Amino acid sequence: MGRLAGALLIVTLAGCSVTATGPLDADELREAARINAEIATHHLDNGNLARARQKIDRALEQDPALVDAHLVAAAIDLELDREASAGRHYQKALRLEQDNPRVLNNYAAYLCRRDQRQRALDLWELAAADRLYDQRAMALTNAGRCLADAGAWSSAAGYWRRALRIDGGFAPALRGMSEYQLETGQVDAAARWFSRYTAAGKESPSMLWLGVRIARAANDADRLSRLTRRLREHFPASEQAARLME
Repeated sequence: MGRLAGALLIVTLAGCSVTATGPLDADELREAARINAEIATHHLDNGNLARARQKIDRALEQDPALVDAHLVAAAIDLELDREASAGRHYQKALRLEQDNPRVLNNYAAYLCRRDQRQRALDLWELAAADRLYDQRAMALTNAGRCLADAGAWSSAAGYWRRALRIDGGFAPALRGMSEYQLETGQVDAAARWFSRYTAAGKESPSMLWLGVRIARAANDADRLSRLTRRLREHFPASEQAARLME
């Protein structure tokens, strides 16, 4: 489920370090674990899985009840194709904080990867029901993507519409609606949703490829030429640029 919008954890590091001259007390251990989890996230984001694994193992030694550490550990395990271990970390995080919407969102994405869609949808609904959660639109969009990847486009669109009622400019949901309209043969509507998507989102190979598909379906030669040229010039090494020959 690489296209799922859910982000594991966003942290800002400012020269984090842990210095100790003796045994740490419980509060110090919790703080050290938090910092090591942040450093592990930094290494994960930069593709240094060995260092990320080292830091997150240390964090879990220091505080086995730190939910964020279990979420980071699960993400590292997924990068290493250790699906079962990732699942255990998500389950532990859920036991620790069963109402935490970040845990619900991330565990749901994991379950969807394993074709446990109904359970995933239930968890996304719980996350989206938390009015204090600032990523409710993301949770609903993830639910829509999970369904779309299974071919349930109409149900997916229902989730994307709900996400857009929360955040009308949420780019992943706008993209989903454009894809839905294209999938169902509503090419003009797909183009309108695509215009909203491009206004809200950052240009990427997948964005341009969607535009290419819409232009082809609309037989819009001028738009197709512009998008094709942009994809080749700005993202020449992308999978989508290679697919232009299809």
